[in-house]
Amino acid sequence: MRSEFDALEWLASFGSSAASEPGMTYGAAPGRRNPVVDETFALASRVMDYAEALVKVNAVFADQILRSGTSVGSHVREAQGAQSLKAFINKMKVAHQELEETDYRLDLCHLKAHYPHDPELVRSTKALFPLFNAILSTSIERLKRERSQRRRKMDRNEG
Repeated sequence: MRSEFDALEWLASFGSSAASEPGMTYGAAPGRRNPVVDETFALASRVMDYAEALVKVNAVFADQILRSGTSVGSHVREAQGAQSLKAFINKMKVAHQELEETDYRLDLCHLKAHYPHDPELVRSTKALFPLFNAILSTSIERLKRERSQRRRKMDRNEG
């Protein structure tokens, strides 16, 4: 069993499209595998299992982790149907915030000896950060390029 997760190796296994912004339709092509959707769905399932164990120790905290951990995937899935690149970025930012919240709460739980520990859940949560960062930075750069191109086009039309 590997103790360290190599995010770059994981990303490379999906090819060059894994960490890119969506196509012009801002959603995954039908029948095409989308790694971020798949991984955040798997995360939600693992969070559900963890929350079942945690509820015996702290029901309030279990509910909070369950909400934030499952929200990551739901926001990512919503982003796939975004009507614009700006909407896609906004939805992915919300998903990223939920991922941060989940990671924070898991870190707190793992400080307590009497709380359930799930190192694989922690690893898989932390492994999503490079993917989210790559998607967001690429998408933001693309949005900036598109805005710049529109401005140049408008300037040429005015002149």
